[in-house]
Amino acid sequence: MKREATKSIVVLTGICLIVAVLLAAVNHVTAPIIEASAASGAQASLYVVLPNAAGFEEETPEGEVPQTVTGVFRDTGGSGYAVTLSATSSYSATPMTFTLGVGTDGKITGVEMTNYAESKDFGDYPSTYVGQDSALGGVDVYAGVTYSSQAFRGAVEDAFAVLVEMGGVAQGNKTDEQIIDELKIQLLPGARNRAGAPKLKEITVSDPSVQQAFAAENDVGYFYVMEADGETFAVAVSTTGGAVCMDLTGTDVTAQQEALVQRALELSDASAIHEKNQTAASRALPDGAQLTPISVSDQFGTVASIFTVSGGGDAAYAMVCSPYGYRSPMKLVFLLDNMGAISGLRVSGELIQDSDYYSNYTLDESAYIAGIIGLTGETADEDATLISGATMTADGVWTAMQDVFAAFKSLTTET
Repeated sequence: MKREATKSIVVLTGICLIVAVLLAAVNHVTAPIIEASAASGAQASLYVVLPNAAGFEEETPEGEVPQTVTGVFRDTGGSGYAVTLSATSSYSATPMTFTLGVGTDGKITGVEMTNYAESKDFGDYPSTYVGQDSALGGVDVYAGVTYSSQAFRGAVEDAFAVLVEMGGVAQGNKTDEQIIDELKIQLLPGARNRAGAPKLKEITVSDPSVQQAFAAENDVGYFYVMEADGETFAVAVSTTGGAVCMDLTGTDVTAQQEALVQRALELSDASAIHEKNQTAASRALPDGAQLTPISVSDQFGTVASIFTVSGGGDAAYAMVCSPYGYRSPMKLVFLLDNMGAISGLRVSGELIQDSDYYSNYTLDESAYIAGIIGLTGETADEDATLISGATMTADGVWTAMQDVFAAFKSLTTET
């Protein structure tokens, strides 16, 4: 019996060795073929986007290259460049890859998708880029696949940035409207949704210097397009008391345009927002705790209101944040002690927002919050805010937490 068992083991071992040798042999034969096939497919996409190319030589850009740019190829015949790109979004099962052709005139000659695994089709969205220069004045995100199209556009912008830096093409000229749209993102980052787009609603103000006025939909600030001495400026005001002014070249002129900035601050009455947020913050504190709103002049993130706390136990400050979750702003009340450690967190409303994706989702909020209590700006880690299967919600909490710690640092520095 023992001899038969030993014999069986020897036979099985021999079979395993033979299979391993055969697999190694097959891999040895097929690996170069697969690699050559992939290379051939990538090479073919270069000719699709630059059909008149004589041949291609790979370029090595100097300096730091965005991760989205996986290869830059120059047509040896001088017609332009082909750039291979890889981008991901919150919904990407695998990276979205494509090849972009750019002529020597700085305009896109073609786009070839080499991998697209989204559940919703892009339609003819990539073709709308053909003929555009780096200003990308004629394209926007694609309805229904906002996050993917935002990632696509970002990759195209990265490709142009590399080509311009290399001196391969000239920078396209952006319209004043495009520049102002970019300044909305730059100057009021707390108003961006998870796709990176600023969510602002136009408002009416009575002032001859104001060409346009906007309020952030998540109550974190205001954005004004203003005029002084025949020049146009962008002014952002946060509800926590910050203000910054830039001209349309992207130069910070806050100090030089003091009167314009002061007028923007006067137009931005955040008292109603603070009153609403004070009510939300008081629910996170013991009965009888007193809240006093204060300002922090250099914060433009997701913190909408800051209060000092009296009679709140360990809490010395309460900060109400409005980061974007899956589809709309969340309202998070962070309590901090005198050392800047989180002593409490209250979610006002939904944390995991109802949707087709999360209809049966459950989360132990108490345990989740317990894992955040005690964290400081030095000890906080993104892992503490992770929520399996709810990436955008977790990203929103992490963004808010970073903004809270930054606000506390500014607050203690200013005082």
